[in-house]
Amino acid sequence: MKKLFNSILTIACMFLIGACAKIDPQFALKSESKTLTSLQVNFADGTGGFHPTTSEPYGSEITVEIPWYYPEGSYKETSLDSLFVTGTIPNSSIMMPSFGLTNLSSPKSYTLKAQNGETQAYKITAVRKKSNKAEIVSFKLKEADINGVVVNNKVFIPYTDVNLSNQTAIVELSYYAKISPDPSAAHDYSKPVKYTVTADDGTTKEFSVELGTPVKLAKGFSTVKKLWSKSSGDLGFEDYRQLSIATSGDYFVLPNSNEWVGGSSIKYYNRKTGAPAGNLNVTGVNGIYAVANDSKGKIVGINNLYAGNNVCLYVWDNVSAAPKLLARTTDWSSVAGAFYGRKVAVYGDLSANAIIMATTDGKNVGGANNVLKWTVQGGQIISQDPEVITYSKTYDYVAKAVPTGALPTSDFYFVSNSPAFMNYVSGMSKSIQYSFNSSFINNPRGNIGGAAYFEFNNAKYFAVDDASAYSSAMHIFDVTDPAKISTSTSSGDYAAFHVFDGSADYIASPSPNWNVTGDIAIGSVSADGYTMTVYFLVTNGGVVAYELSCIDPNGF
Repeated sequence: MKKLFNSILTIACMFLIGACAKIDPQFALKSESKTLTSLQVNFADGTGGFHPTTSEPYGSEITVEIPWYYPEGSYKETSLDSLFVTGTIPNSSIMMPSFGLTNLSSPKSYTLKAQNGETQAYKITAVRKKSNKAEIVSFKLKEADINGVVVNNKVFIPYTDVNLSNQTAIVELSYYAKISPDPSAAHDYSKPVKYTVTADDGTTKEFSVELGTPVKLAKGFSTVKKLWSKSSGDLGFEDYRQLSIATSGDYFVLPNSNEWVGGSSIKYYNRKTGAPAGNLNVTGVNGIYAVANDSKGKIVGINNLYAGNNVCLYVWDNVSAAPKLLARTTDWSSVAGAFYGRKVAVYGDLSANAIIMATTDGKNVGGANNVLKWTVQGGQIISQDPEVITYSKTYDYVAKAVPTGALPTSDFYFVSNSPAFMNYVSGMSKSIQYSFNSSFINNPRGNIGGAAYFEFNNAKYFAVDDASAYSSAMHIFDVTDPAKISTSTSSGDYAAFHVFDGSADYIASPSPNWNVTGDIAIGSVSADGYTMTVYFLVTNGGVVAYELSCIDPNGF
């Protein structure tokens, strides 16, 4: 990206200026900072992505657990003798020895030296660990063809008039776990049936399968479960190429974005496991830079300035479909010849009513500072040329406009990576209605790499990526009442506003993500309405998948 090259030039100029200038006395004091953050351990091939067992700030003793088998689900045993260690240290500090490829078969000692000469010792210990997961992932009565609903340590079979006295079951367990008694043998499920699930490390969990109906919360979600986390090595990332993410059916989609060359490459992956599944058909499509999905899983892609085909939107009905041209502008006036296409967002159903939004680069870097807005009504795009909204606040390269409705007058969110800000904007007047407080989270990393708006179980949410070049974490806020958007961490209402903190599940970027990019995609709500999925992407880092559930764990 241009931002990366401009940053390098800026740093070089700073060195030249610094060589000729006297140091201001207030900056003469050397830093005493010697705190290690965002530690991550990968295998030598870049796969993995394992964090310490304790959260930040780390103590002097740091333990990282390495799974006994990897990838998860395989029986390929791991080794500790060739692991790649990365972490974030303060500016002007030195880690001795340097992080990198390391033999952690035995504990490794490090010393972090601050600018003022003070030191902090760290000892990193890697431990191979068998899985302690002992869960029933899914449960189905085979003969009755009835799916159970798993809630904590219970499996509820919906009430039915089918005879359940002699049923076998198809059960999916956590990887490597075993279950007793054998569910493939017939049991009488008209009354509770007890099962014991044993994890690979011997951990056990008791489950009861019984008739019942889960109850939803009146509003919002009750739990967030991390389904999986995949590193950049697991997903085959190239540096700075994975900038956006979309979902479609059983898959999530990642374009391999490159603004400097033509052509398009878009991979898709199994959304339940993160395993590579194929490549989108990109016949006749040039320069796809970002993607998004509508409510039915249709994929929208936008090209970039160097595609040489004016501003184009393409749509795929699913991952097996051929692309179709949805819109092509009549000229370059909507982007004023500036770069565009870093972000795109969709609200609604493209077969019915929807809004599509994209952005150009900002005025701070010579861009147009524009939001591009296309309206779809009755399955037809209203105009090949978008409505152009020149945003009222200037920004740099990466910004995202996120619609909250399918009407031409629907409000939208606008987020900027740098300078970092998040605003809620009137769709009618285009004026800012509310702004997120600068202290919307504690100890922010300083940039906003991506964002998504979604609705689930009578509540409205805004998910954002708190990002730095070295690591990123996802947070979710309840924005059902837009007036709450300005809530700060010091407010008594903060806990009800900040409904998910993903700091512990941060994704580190072993190759620093200097452009500080990433994105968030929303999967569809399950057929029973109990769950939905959220996918969090970090450029150079990887993807984490979360499942949100609105089942009341105490209401049956």
